[in-house]
Amino acid sequence: MKRVGMTWRVDPDHWDEYKEIHLNPWPELIDAIQEVGIHNYSIFAFGTRVFAYMEIEGDNPYAALDVLAQTDIKKKWDEEVTVWVEPQAAEGSDIQFMELEPIFYCP
Repeated sequence: MKRVGMTWRVDPDHWDEYKEIHLNPWPELIDAIQEVGIHNYSIFAFGTRVFAYMEIEGDNPYAALDVLAQTDIKKKWDEEVTVWVEPQAAEGSDIQFMELEPIFYCP
C-alpha cells in the first residue's frame, strides 16, 4: 500500500462549482476509484489550494491512477471538473497536479 499526497489550485472563478461537485461526488466515480484499489481518498481545501490524500494498493500508485483515467466515468468527470483546475500547481511550474514528498507518518 502506497500513501500519496497531491496538491493543485482551483480557478477562484469556479471554486463554488468545484467544491459543490466534490461534496456530492457521483456514486459511479466512487465505485471506479475503489475498484482500481484506491482507498481512504480525501481532499482538503485551504482557500482555492487543494490537498488530496489517498492510499493505493500495490507498489506503483500510477498504475491504479492510469487504469482509473481510462474509465468512462473518470473521463466524463475530467471533462467537467478538471477544466476548473489551474495549469500550475506551484508558481512557475507547468505541472497541474503535484505529488508531495512524505516526510512524517504516525500509524
